[in-house]
Amino acid sequence: MTQLLDRARDYAARHSLWTPRMRVVAGVSGGSDSVALAFLLRDLAARDAIVFAGLAHLNHHVRGADADADAAFCRALADRLGVPAVMGDADVPGDAKTHQVSIEVAGRHARQRFFREALESVKAERVAIAHTRDDQAETVILRLVRGAGSSGLAAMAPRRDHLIRPLLDMTRAELQGFLRAMDETWREDATNLDRAIPRNRVRHAVMPELRAINAQADAALARAAELLRGDEEFLERLANAAFLRCVEADIEHDTVTLDAAEFAKLPAALARRVARYALETANQSRSYGLEEVDELRRAMAGGANGNIPGLRMERLAAKVVLSNRVPKVPVVPKVPQVQGAVDSLELRLDVPGTVEAPRGAWTLSAQGPFTTPASIARDTDEVVIDASGVGSHLIVRYRRPGDRLTPLGAPGRKKVQDVLVDRKVPRDDRDRVPIVTTETGEIVWVAGEVLADPFRVTSLTKSVVILTLRR
Repeated sequence: MTQLLDRARDYAARHSLWTPRMRVVAGVSGGSDSVALAFLLRDLAARDAIVFAGLAHLNHHVRGADADADAAFCRALADRLGVPAVMGDADVPGDAKTHQVSIEVAGRHARQRFFREALESVKAERVAIAHTRDDQAETVILRLVRGAGSSGLAAMAPRRDHLIRPLLDMTRAELQGFLRAMDETWREDATNLDRAIPRNRVRHAVMPELRAINAQADAALARAAELLRGDEEFLERLANAAFLRCVEADIEHDTVTLDAAEFAKLPAALARRVARYALETANQSRSYGLEEVDELRRAMAGGANGNIPGLRMERLAAKVVLSNRVPKVPVVPKVPQVQGAVDSLELRLDVPGTVEAPRGAWTLSAQGPFTTPASIARDTDEVVIDASGVGSHLIVRYRRPGDRLTPLGAPGRKKVQDVLVDRKVPRDDRDRVPIVTTETGEIVWVAGEVLADPFRVTSLTKSVVILTLRR
């Protein structure tokens, strides 16, 4: 039991899942994985690694009386563990019918909503969910047969926003052994045997065949996902820099202009990413896939103007212009003078050093570099970053059209606009959130909101810089 606890603690430290005494709530279904998670969090809390803030259970109303029994089991488990029980209800079958999606997709969306509510209910900062190495291997197979690239095959990240997965390096068999050693029981979900569900078919039919070829197939697939995640992070960083060289974005008019000569210099792996960012910047209401990306690449190479849903494409000499077919209704800013001042802000932040916003709205300081890695930030207005990619100074500015980053623990890039919306930053304040970037323009920190994953502190970090926002 101690071995699993140490592994959970080490895995959390390696992937920066929490800081000491952070409030963590466990998402518990009643199955063996999530019940083991609850006991491991209890034991970690006893070591002062975290504060076990509660147990969260959502009744999906998919399995009738069995689902009600799961809820009763989880409530009783919370009582035995001495933590609050956050209980929720969702009509997942009804949601699936209304939105014309599968039960699995409707359930995932319901859980995401519920977990946000659970965080607020117990004043926690993280929701721990019990995905295991088995789940990771199954996810890789499912995404492989759908033709995913490195981003998809990187599968589940250890952390995505407020969701953390501290058991990704453990197997279901290990967790069940952990529970049996304590004479603890769990609930079995009969739907896990339904092979009409793709994941169950992979679990019960495909994975046994792969284990016959390689007894460590689960570990091998999980390792492949981790390697691909590292490759994807590196390519995303290169693509972000390439986007800044190749693309000019006018968000106000939903227009993006690409430089064909610069774009032609890009290798295919970067060109596809830059093309997708350009499409989704021009039309922020939807996502684009490989077919539309390759259509744009053909146009950039001198082919005829393509047909891309939701966008107009026009070739103008050495430029390709993308514009939204349904442009926004122009909005006159309430205070044009202030807006202009916001857009033009760009300050050099020496390391160490401090900069101040116009009229003293905030100050932002950089301390370091320190040779002893620090992994603890006191609150959301302070972050500790790996100093290796920082250099002698940083840039502090306000957001610009096309700004994107890979949020800490997330599997892919996200628009800064979407980050601010997700973080519930009021619309009128979004243009005044300081953005910290490297000298080359790569976003390091949306100050006070989210750290970019490539700059997180890891076990390989040799020196760090501490960034602090004061408002």
